[in-house]
Amino acid sequence: MYKKYILFALLSAASTPIFAQRANVQGIVRNQVSKEPFSNVRLVFEKNQKSVVTDSKGNFSLPKLNSGEETILITGGNIQETKITVQIPASGLLKMEDIYVLPSTDNDNMVQLSMAADDLLDDDNESFDQNIAAKIILSNDVYVNKIGYQLSQFRFRLRGYNNRYEQKYINGVHFNDQLRGVFNYASIGAINDLTRNGDQDNAMDASTFTFGSIGGSENINMRASAFAKGAKATATYTNRNYYSRGMLSYSTGLMDNGWAFTGLIGGRYADKGNIEGTFYKNFSYALSIEKQFQQGKHSLSLVTFGSPVERGQQSGSFQEAYDLLDNNLYNPNWGYQDGKIRNSRVVTAYDPTAILSHIWKIDPNTKLTTGISLHYGKYASTALNWYRAKDPRPDYYRNLPSYYTQQEDIDKYTEAWKSKAVSQVDWASLYNQNKEAVMNGELSALYMVEKRHSDLLESSFNSTLNKTINEHSKLTAGIAVKGSQSQQYKTVDDLLGAEYVLDTDKYAEQDFGQGALPAQNNLLNPDFKARKGDTFGYRFNINMKSANAWLQNEYSYSNIDFFYGTQLSYTSFERIGYMKNGRFPNDSYGKGEEHHFIDYAFKGGMTYKFNGRHLLNAKISYQTKAPLANDAYISPRVSDFTLADLKSAKIFSTDISYIFSLPKLNGRLSVFQTNFTDLISRQSYYNDAARTFINHGLQDMDQIHRGVELGLTYKIDNNWSIDLAATKAEYYYSNNPMGVMNSENGYINGIPATNVSETVYLNNYYIGGMPQTTGTFGLRYFVDYWFFGANVNYAGDMYLAKAPLRQLMSNYSTISPDDTELYEAYQNLTHQEKFKNSATVDLSIGKILYLKDRGKSINFNLAVNNVLNNKNIRTGGYENARLDITAPSKFNSKYYYMQGINCFMNVSYRF
Repeated sequence: MYKKYILFALLSAASTPIFAQRANVQGIVRNQVSKEPFSNVRLVFEKNQKSVVTDSKGNFSLPKLNSGEETILITGGNIQETKITVQIPASGLLKMEDIYVLPSTDNDNMVQLSMAADDLLDDDNESFDQNIAAKIILSNDVYVNKIGYQLSQFRFRLRGYNNRYEQKYINGVHFNDQLRGVFNYASIGAINDLTRNGDQDNAMDASTFTFGSIGGSENINMRASAFAKGAKATATYTNRNYYSRGMLSYSTGLMDNGWAFTGLIGGRYADKGNIEGTFYKNFSYALSIEKQFQQGKHSLSLVTFGSPVERGQQSGSFQEAYDLLDNNLYNPNWGYQDGKIRNSRVVTAYDPTAILSHIWKIDPNTKLTTGISLHYGKYASTALNWYRAKDPRPDYYRNLPSYYTQQEDIDKYTEAWKSKAVSQVDWASLYNQNKEAVMNGELSALYMVEKRHSDLLESSFNSTLNKTINEHSKLTAGIAVKGSQSQQYKTVDDLLGAEYVLDTDKYAEQDFGQGALPAQNNLLNPDFKARKGDTFGYRFNINMKSANAWLQNEYSYSNIDFFYGTQLSYTSFERIGYMKNGRFPNDSYGKGEEHHFIDYAFKGGMTYKFNGRHLLNAKISYQTKAPLANDAYISPRVSDFTLADLKSAKIFSTDISYIFSLPKLNGRLSVFQTNFTDLISRQSYYNDAARTFINHGLQDMDQIHRGVELGLTYKIDNNWSIDLAATKAEYYYSNNPMGVMNSENGYINGIPATNVSETVYLNNYYIGGMPQTTGTFGLRYFVDYWFFGANVNYAGDMYLAKAPLRQLMSNYSTISPDDTELYEAYQNLTHQEKFKNSATVDLSIGKILYLKDRGKSINFNLAVNNVLNNKNIRTGGYENARLDITAPSKFNSKYYYMQGINCFMNVSYRF
């Protein structure tokens, strides 16, 4: 009898899975106001740890859900995040009542990203369970969403990383340029309505479109079918770089014949910006065309856009100048010419771009996304130049009272500054001096305005395969090829009344004399007399090529997810000179040496899911990264020389995060560390003592970035929410790199100065330019389509970046601690300045007004930043690269300050 009971128990246990049943769930998500369906909305079933995305008609369907009470997180780029609770039956079909959600506030100040990008739509295949992958919750990251915009006014950088470690894609095509490694945001200026949809991966998460990067990756979806049918007109007022902006867009939506069209025109304008002497003129356009055929199996998309802009720039200045004028927003770049404001530093830029992309849904579980792009970035900036004449910049150190020792001179210059007699560019004087020189037989310009061009022609190819292997496994693989040509040259913009400018190097003339061969910028055309529009000074190209292939595997189970990936890359670059420079006749003209690099990368991550609400995530990555051509060349304007023994940087990064998603509280707590080794950089400056232009390169430089991040959102009730995002971090140099100095004229006081090497003592100095302790605390309120928000923002532990020249032992080798005055100067010059900790308060209000025709709405938003009008917050600056040990305050640092109270008012009409 006992054995029978045991046998019966074993058979019952074995048969339990046969009788266990799970339910299927279906439903539709709608706009709460217009009642129209909401597509591309993600529903996360937290207890079951599964997700689904609504289709073009707002429908969703999810099979095999366990019974019991379930919380559903509803999120997406176009809606306000919502949570609802349902009861899942033991079996059968649960057809839910329509789910109504509110549209987003459409605040144009913030970058809105949709989790439901095209790359995730395969998740709604019914052939497999949709276990939640770590990226679903991490993509909706509280910390990243809250801290990025609120702290942008402090020049906040995520984990202190350089912008080259943030990857940007458009329709699956990579758009970081190969020269500087960054994405040019100006190329998509004033086409905001077409850049809101996208997919974002944080740090080195598993990705559907790229291998990834430590600074995160974003794929902007500009395909025409991603935009709902209708038109939108937007008008904006602000008191920042520009004061007015307008946009008009129209989308057909995906029509029955498979075509979709979206177009936009826009622009930004200010004849006088908030900063004196600045202006802004911009026109933008975009057109997206898409055709889907074979019942959506294929999609072909063509996108073209551009945003030509002309703007007057601001420059940092000395604290002494700010104090003399009682104005921390003083701009030294401009002056009056014939009664009109003229800025000496004007930027013109235009990046016409075209992207052709194709999506092939090979089968229900396999998708191939392929794209090619072509863009030609034209960038130019003007600047004053002078030859055998006094420096015309108004804040030149010899124009400041502190330069003088006699009280009479100090009083004279102090009064001149306070009366604004010397605080701006004296255009009339520059013209008069040139005219006087012409009258005396000197036809070559003493003063002129030159235009420095940096054009970039770039083409890219990307192809990515997304394959769902089974209910637990996914494969993603991709290849990429990119070719770029950077064209660097200088032209004459304005001779200021002179006849021409002689194409010789003013610094070389100091060592060799006017007319000497080494002073010639181009031995192929010596003593060239450059007139308006002529190229002079330098002209060279840098050709760059790269290719990579990557592979990623993801595995998802009920309690654990993990992934791993690897990438192999090839990079090359070479310089081609079109002028034979007199200082480097054998190393400036023609093709230079081609530099090649093979790089590799590995990454892996794991997420342990205690349940649908609590997760523990850990990631680790190691990669080598080729140097940027922009950093590798020491003096690219005049020679082919690069830093010796060029090699790829090594980057090791890891982080651990605890993520939670409760009915009222969501958040993340993370610790991270990234070690950089063998980095390179280059700084250029004029050396007063040597009377020449110096390029100072650093190589074999190591850095450590480590810290703690916290992001929280607490929903008090249906109206009130609280947000908190904070970072406590350290970003610092962890060794003393080797510095290599090169004089652009090849000599210092007649002595050859090429590849002069000396250790730069940077170990344990902080990396400057961004706050290392930050936080923002916000309160949000919603009622009857009114939106109110308030934030208190904090930034601390921000340091001024160290100038390499000040960290050379040779500058202080003769100083003894017994020489009190010089030893104190040494301490001052090597000390790293720390900015005062600062805080701001921001307020915002918004309203969505739906008209009788529910398909039409008016959206109003007003954001007011720094409402306490604090004008004493330093947001950046740089140490003067020059130094004089006998007068340490002679070459002070320059700073930038935050604007006082400023606003951004936006009104849009959807119809």
